[in-house]
Amino acid sequence: MAAKHLIPVHCEQLEHGMYVAELDRSWLHTPFEVRGLLITQREQIDVLRRCCEYVYVDPNRSDSIAMQDLAALSEDEASIVDSRSADSNPPDQRPADALLPLNGCREFLEEATEQIAATVREARRTNRLAIEPINRTLDGFVDHVLEWPDAVQWLLATEPAHGRLNRRSIGTAVFSILFGRQLGFDRDALRELALGALILDIGKTSVPITILSKPKRLNSVERSFVRRHVDTGVALVRLNARMERRVIDMVASHHERLDGSGYPHRMAGTEIPLYARIAGIADTYDAMTQNRDYANARSGHAALRYLNSCRDVKFDAALVDEFIHAVGVYPVGTNVELEDGSIGTVCRHRRDEPKRPDVLLLRDSAGRTQKAMSIMEYGSDKRIRRALPTPLAAH
Repeated sequence: MAAKHLIPVHCEQLEHGMYVAELDRSWLHTPFEVRGLLITQREQIDVLRRCCEYVYVDPNRSDSIAMQDLAALSEDEASIVDSRSADSNPPDQRPADALLPLNGCREFLEEATEQIAATVREARRTNRLAIEPINRTLDGFVDHVLEWPDAVQWLLATEPAHGRLNRRSIGTAVFSILFGRQLGFDRDALRELALGALILDIGKTSVPITILSKPKRLNSVERSFVRRHVDTGVALVRLNARMERRVIDMVASHHERLDGSGYPHRMAGTEIPLYARIAGIADTYDAMTQNRDYANARSGHAALRYLNSCRDVKFDAALVDEFIHAVGVYPVGTNVELEDGSIGTVCRHRRDEPKRPDVLLLRDSAGRTQKAMSIMEYGSDKRIRRALPTPLAAH
């Protein structure tokens, strides 16, 4: 969904000086390395014409002369590429097209979950980690998360988990990628983060299923047994001679905590490698937002409040701030009450406005269920009053 101030333009109408802010497809499907492009060369226009039918131009970042020419576009021309002009909904209640790619993302999540499940089964059977099948899917995994972050998070919040260990690996990987993007990591680094997160708890293949699925809190003996999964996981990972050092760090130290209260080595502060500190935050957040045998899921907002309460104690304060920025103060899937009493669910996070997400409206201020899917966008006069305590999946 393009921001409201952006102007849709046929690629045949592009000129030097125009700033292309969005495309009619993902930037990942183009040769451009970054999102956003000021047109200064004919070659850029040629590439855009090959890749896209139309683009969205930001008038505030474009050359004024180029914008004078753009203003000459007729309403008929604009309507061809801007389906929003035929939208009969109020401007702050548009169809929730941020969630349109759900089917494709659902297939991707199911395939990724099955791949992890197969890897776990093989590791449990042979006591070896077959990393190549995961490596082959990593690029697609990172692509989906970067291209459709809201749809992926929506599915994590709503779809039933089939195999908790496998689902937890997927969730932690998704949030690690979003975290890394917020920190400015390049693609190779995001790939390492994803791989490390996917195999973070591979050592739990040595833990009996009866302990992993126990429906109440573990006793001290059982906890000690589970904590051995870190050393087991490191041993499995190190059998792969070409495994990146930072991936090993994630597996070895994701349960270490800033104040030295973690395990297995009670490391503290910057003794804990950066990638492990990132994984620790992403893993904790994902664990808290999923149903566990001994505890119900918390909303994303509640999980963030917990992380914030642990800043400079268990977790690095600066990293906590960056993670909150990465997923938003009200993460996708959070049920919220608006100032007028209406109820909705966060469906799109805006990185430039982490406190002002788009909200899919469920009930109006009189408590009536919304018959048509509509969305409250950033810029609406309505504000979020509070986050509701239960996550979307609980409703």
